[in-house]
Amino acid sequence: MGDRWTQEPALEHPVAVARPPARSRRWWWAAAAPPVVVTLAVAGPAGGLDHVPLLDHPVALGVEAAGGALLIAAWWRRDRRWITRTLPVLLVVVAALVGLIAITLWTTGTISDTYPPSFAVWVGAGIAAIAGCPLALRHAGAWRNAAAVLAVPLTFSGAFLLIDQHYGIWPQFGDVLGHSGAVGGRQAHDLLDAATAPDGAPPRHGIILGLDVPGTHSHFRHRPGVVFLPPAYFSADRQRLPVLVMLVGSPGTPINWLKSGHAQATDDAYAAAHHGIAPVLVAVDHNGSTTGDSECVDGPQGNAETYLTVDVPAFVTDTLRLRPDPSRWGIVGFSEGGTCALDLVLGHPDVYRHFLDLGGDARPNLGSPAHTLSDLFGGSVAAQQAHDPVRLLRTGHYPGVTAWFGAGAGDPRDIAVSRRLAAATAEAGIPTHLLIVGGGHNWQFASAALARTLPPLCDELGCAAGPAPAAAGQGK
Repeated sequence: MGDRWTQEPALEHPVAVARPPARSRRWWWAAAAPPVVVTLAVAGPAGGLDHVPLLDHPVALGVEAAGGALLIAAWWRRDRRWITRTLPVLLVVVAALVGLIAITLWTTGTISDTYPPSFAVWVGAGIAAIAGCPLALRHAGAWRNAAAVLAVPLTFSGAFLLIDQHYGIWPQFGDVLGHSGAVGGRQAHDLLDAATAPDGAPPRHGIILGLDVPGTHSHFRHRPGVVFLPPAYFSADRQRLPVLVMLVGSPGTPINWLKSGHAQATDDAYAAAHHGIAPVLVAVDHNGSTTGDSECVDGPQGNAETYLTVDVPAFVTDTLRLRPDPSRWGIVGFSEGGTCALDLVLGHPDVYRHFLDLGGDARPNLGSPAHTLSDLFGGSVAAQQAHDPVRLLRTGHYPGVTAWFGAGAGDPRDIAVSRRLAAATAEAGIPTHLLIVGGGHNWQFASAALARTLPPLCDELGCAAGPAPAAAGQGK
């Protein structure tokens, strides 16, 4: 009897002691999430993260590996039903979603270029993390709950970083947010009445300024651009400097040419070796948004062609006081911008007479023929044919025009297209150059190609006949 009474409290004790439910203890780690989210939400738009580098390959691989490891940890269990039924169904659904996304991007023309199969793996990991998160949270302990939730941002961040690594579009976090504009926020129109740099002396290096070209005639909705002014611009004879309009691809933003394509450094290096003389680089927006794709034609997506051939030249000549001389104006374009460069020069040799087409298509293209015809040309076959470079080369005459084509050695498709177009321009009597540079269809290739091409292209633009060299070698 005594033993019985002394043991009963011990048996009842676990029942009598109040403990928080096990599920509430699983979420203790979630208390740290709101402060982190709020900090990122405030620091990002405020510019606190602008200089965080995004092109560090080991970091990108590390983030994706960490996300993958957490995903596996959250999913790992010995439940036979999970292994034989739930997990296979989940993976099939994820694969189907990835395939559907790829098909949608292709058929809508959002992405018309080829991309590595690894992209599907990176994106699929992120989708799998989201899709599997509710399932993992239902049957896991505290640490697996944490792994399931943390796998979502890590897998998507890793996917973004690795894809950005491939193309080199956004070197820093601020580029993603569109914070990489003009230096100090200065605008080109501030220099209208100045013959020297803003500090009163000719600079040793060129400067970047904002340049928002209004769509006066085209009414084209666009984002602000930038301009790079070489040292010789700050001389009394700036009017004689040549001009290169710089066009990016899709996705992209005008500053990509100066940052991802290193056009600023390339132009500055040329100027340093030529008494401060180099082309003025005008980077403008021809797509209207990061993922827009106008192919630089007038159509349902806006009058991009009129914007580039009427509004931009007029504003640049009036605002920067440069001479509207077609023989000294050219277009440099990468990817979709390369297609634009070729098409605009052939269609408007009275405005531009030199082009550098890096990895462009054979003609304006949104993926499928039907989509291209409807969304670019409003269903007009005549308008489409009027923008076919091969057709233009067969019917037009192009005195004074020069052609440059470039392709990455690692992209057979771009090489084939560049060779066909180079053969067509040469047959039309246009002085033609073809350059194959190491790399693929990315900004790393575009940067290297511009560095190789700029010196001879400058000769064709007449840089040697630029302003007197007195403006160079002075100043700070």
